[in-house]
Amino acid sequence: MPTALLDTGVWFGYFHTNDLFHHDANALVNELIVGGKTILLSEVERFELQNVLTHELLNHEKVRQINSELRGMSPHVEIRYTEIKFWDEILPANFPRLFLKSMDFIVASCALYWEVDKFYSFDEKLNKALRRIKPDIVKLKIKQSRVIRL
Repeated sequence: MPTALLDTGVWFGYFHTNDLFHHDANALVNELIVGGKTILLSEVERFELQNVLTHELLNHEKVRQINSELRGMSPHVEIRYTEIKFWDEILPANFPRLFLKSMDFIVASCALYWEVDKFYSFDEKLNKALRRIKPDIVKLKIKQSRVIRL
């Protein structure tokens, strides 16, 4: 089954109606679900999303509701747990290939490790890093705060 990985910023835009990319994120997630794609979400990314939403919304109950909604999106959204091999072998192997900040590095490594068919991010630096390694999976370009589908 075709798989996609969404960067945390896409999920943030999907759940936060005041985000600059909310409309694009909402359309993208709904399109992937209707199209029968399995959207993978790493446990690390899920907790990053909860952390960012907690600080942005300042409403713990709302964040719990969003987490429940996210878990309720199964089977379309599959929360994946990384394993020891990922942390001990895959991440160190990507050190010379991916020059990104910590969370972006982990998300990009997940995309490569899980061999996703499609990767979506509103972070152009992350998109560029993955395009250098596996250009066919990167499906967005961000230019002047606009989302361009590839």
